[in-house]
Amino acid sequence: MGQLVIHPDGQRAIRFGMCQRCLSTDVRGFTCLHGSCSYCRNCLHLGRVCRCDFLKELDVTTPVEPTELVMPFDLSDGQQHVSEQLLKWWETKTSGLVHAVCGSGKTEMAFPVIERVVNVGKRVLIVSPRRDVAIEWADRLERAFSVPITRRYGGGEKDTVGMITVATAPLLLNLKHVFDYVLVDESDAFPFAFDLSLWWTIRRAGKGVFLFVTATPTVWQRQFPTVHLSRRYHGHDLPVPTLVRQTDEAIIAFCQRETPRLLFVPTKADLVRYGARLTDAGFTVRMVSADTDERTDTLEWLASTNGIVLATSIWERGMTVRGVDVAVIESEHVLFTSRGLIQMAGRAGRKPDAPTGDVVFFYNERTWRQDRAIEALERANRR
Repeated sequence: MGQLVIHPDGQRAIRFGMCQRCLSTDVRGFTCLHGSCSYCRNCLHLGRVCRCDFLKELDVTTPVEPTELVMPFDLSDGQQHVSEQLLKWWETKTSGLVHAVCGSGKTEMAFPVIERVVNVGKRVLIVSPRRDVAIEWADRLERAFSVPITRRYGGGEKDTVGMITVATAPLLLNLKHVFDYVLVDESDAFPFAFDLSLWWTIRRAGKGVFLFVTATPTVWQRQFPTVHLSRRYHGHDLPVPTLVRQTDEAIIAFCQRETPRLLFVPTKADLVRYGARLTDAGFTVRMVSADTDERTDTLEWLASTNGIVLATSIWERGMTVRGVDVAVIESEHVLFTSRGLIQMAGRAGRKPDAPTGDVVFFYNERTWRQDRAIEALERANRR
């Protein structure tokens, strides 16, 4: 168990057309110092490995140490039920799914089982779909646990493994059988949903006990033993979207509210198009996409100024603003899946001192994806 690194005493890095570091077959030919060669493109961000290189497995784990847990708040009855189930699954070495609605406090529900795993000398991995979500996980864990948290994502640590490690999947490619307990947060999100190689990476990094956590599980994830949590920790119903025929007047009327306003659009080109319309109407607007580096600054600006933010689906998960109202422009767009629409609606009403919020699906035509999202939220409220 350990990290695969380039070492002259190891085995060939590329054999039979497959990279032995990340198990990818995305191998390309080039000319190296030794002549004709080939290298792996899939794990190039970890440093190039070519057919001339050798890989060796080295132990990069820190010494085993126990931890103390300070819970940030008392768990609700529903959260406590989920937390106890996670402990039972760990004792029986069972992998499972936590199907919990957006804003239910999924992070804190996992703290007791993380403490249990660490205090028997085992290592925990939390895998996040995005760097900003990983940062939020690491910050919360550092406040709750006494052991250091290893941050294995862009800008973090890449050469060590602690008792608790928070990572994005691409930085696990060179790890093998290191973690005893693997929690995959937002396990249906991009890039997990579209890249099978990432699941092989996560599986190889772990040792057999996995926990999938999401509000919108995929079909294959539903095959695992499942524990449900259909209420947010503050006990209020989930906001149910209202369908509104899309017009410029309807969008402007939504933007005239005095609450923080978050409007989702399908593509980056739509950010520019609708941003120009709202600016021409006299509104001050900020925009967020995967290319936006100042997403945290924009989040703080939205909360402090009751402003307006146009965002792509990059913000459908992992962001919380008190009292925000949410709209989805062109909600019939093919890029907006029913799971994505549920996650977008889940941005509203997350805070206990602001447990409600309006969600509007603007549409040019009705689709089954809109209806399915609304039905799922209504069904959760009835549980």
